[in-house]
Amino acid sequence: MPVDPPQPPADRLDWEPALAYLPILSAPDLDPGDWAGGGQLGPNHYATRYVAFSEDIERFITCLYDTDIVAGTDWTTWLREGGETFYVEPDRLAEATLEQCRMLLIAHVRADRFSEGHLLETLRSGHLVQLLQRIRTLLDQDA
Repeated sequence: MPVDPPQPPADRLDWEPALAYLPILSAPDLDPGDWAGGGQLGPNHYATRYVAFSEDIERFITCLYDTDIVAGTDWTTWLREGGETFYVEPDRLAEATLEQCRMLLIAHVRADRFSEGHLLETLRSGHLVQLLQRIRTLLDQDA
């Protein structure tokens, strides 16, 4: 069963605030953050490791929510029904529509809440920048 896209539709969003982060996210010296915490707090008590994002990345994530780019949708079903191919087969990203790019962006941000470090890895691998560049290309084509 196809997943309904989140509302409002991707082509009605203001993408510019999020895309303004492209120079920051694509900078060769980007420090997106790193793993923090963890270790023994006392006998039989341990702290869980977590990702501490840089201020730039925290602001970027907040921007995605504030602009409704990241909105409620069944992103897990979308991934299972084929959306994951845009991530596991990077060449397919060049074929993604704006709505598919949005769903993938939602999936990355939301997946990080369930799989700590997922978003950090998409930043470090360059995939998130490629995704935003694809969005920029699609928006420029429609202008």
